[in-house]
Amino acid sequence: MERRLGFSFLYFAPRVTERHARWFERLAWHRYDGAELPVVGATDDELAWMRRTCREHGLQATAVGFAVAEANPLDPDPAGRARAVDHLATLCEKAAALGAEVLAGPIHSAYGVWTEEPPTADERARCIDVLRAAGEHAAKCGVTLAVEPLNRFESYFLNTAADCAALVRDVAHPHVIGVMDTHHAHIEEGDVAAAIAAMGKTLGHVQLSENHRGVPGRGQVPFDRVLAALDGIGYDGWLVVEAFSRQDPGFGSALRIWRELDDGPESVLAAGARLVGRD
Repeated sequence: MERRLGFSFLYFAPRVTERHARWFERLAWHRYDGAELPVVGATDDELAWMRRTCREHGLQATAVGFAVAEANPLDPDPAGRARAVDHLATLCEKAAALGAEVLAGPIHSAYGVWTEEPPTADERARCIDVLRAAGEHAAKCGVTLAVEPLNRFESYFLNTAADCAALVRDVAHPHVIGVMDTHHAHIEEGDVAAAIAAMGKTLGHVQLSENHRGVPGRGQVPFDRVLAALDGIGYDGWLVVEAFSRQDPGFGSALRIWRELDDGPESVLAAGARLVGRD
């Protein structure tokens, strides 16, 4: 089953600019189909440049974004939830400006915001309402929202594949799907392949990421079993290689990347392509 292979530019930085231009060409050389591009802080000019550059190299785009503290889908204040819908709508517009059909990321709750308590039924209900409303905006933009569970050290609200699948089913909007990120799943799931099988048709986007977030294939994630499980559910969406680095030191520190995890970008690009037989 031929799937599209992407690479997350979060490896380089949270903002993609012309200084990253050469890596679009290198993606194409390594036989990637697309680039997953961060949009939260992107300007209109940056989005237009990224779209043109993708086209120049025969690449498609997916977008990555996240919810923020001032626009939290879990906010008990209706005004805060309204800001969350507006924020996600803006991200959808940015994704559409890229030509991306998918906007993936932890859009279920504000990244870095903690209550120091387990999630509540009220929070879940608020999230469902926000994502359903955001799904309407996504549909108008021709974009699908892909909801990414995070491990317990990065989010208290949505951690497991089962909870993600249940949330997507309850949102019940055709433009809201689930994400499997193998880094987070390696921490939270007893069996990553079984978690994929259980997600079934709610799964619409996959990020291939190692347990240590470095070079894929040099860690503990059983990528052969992951790919077989995806075959088992007939998954035909994107496979996005996601690794992190200290290419941008501030962003690396924010993600708790304290050491070099690879031998440079070329090693990560080649390893990601090798996972799916593109080498």
